[in-house]
Amino acid sequence: MDAKLLYWTGAFVNLAVIVLLAARGVSQVRRGEIEAHRRSMLTGAWLIAAFLVSYVFKLMFLGREDLDLWSRLHINNLRFHETCVLLMILAGSIALTRARAMRGTRQRTRNPEDPLARASTVAWHHRAGWTAIVASVLGLLTAGAILVGMYGRL
Repeated sequence: MDAKLLYWTGAFVNLAVIVLLAARGVSQVRRGEIEAHRRSMLTGAWLIAAFLVSYVFKLMFLGREDLDLWSRLHINNLRFHETCVLLMILAGSIALTRARAMRGTRQRTRNPEDPLARASTVAWHHRAGWTAIVASVLGLLTAGAILVGMYGRL
């Protein structure tokens, strides 16, 4: 098997785990399990960071893909996928910063004596989190199509 194809297969599995962690995190927060939600989302964030580091090494040692072999449809799918991943990273970063702004608040501690977080902070966290999740799901779907195309070009 080609080393690049092996790398992208691993990256696909990594993204699938990130999506599963996000779904688990949503379920946890709906049950009021704030610390479990936090751990799930931070684990997903660390997996994204690990992918970004691995991608730098992939470029250094394996190089880029030869897009001259790709159809216009596959290249457009790749560009949409890259946009989804970028949106996932940006929105996830916003959700993380808004979550940090909620430290020591009732939403995080569940202690009625603690102050409430600002409504705008909570709203930004919620919107950014959902944006990151939708982008990650779309990223996973498009990554699957990309991977199928890569296997088809063997």
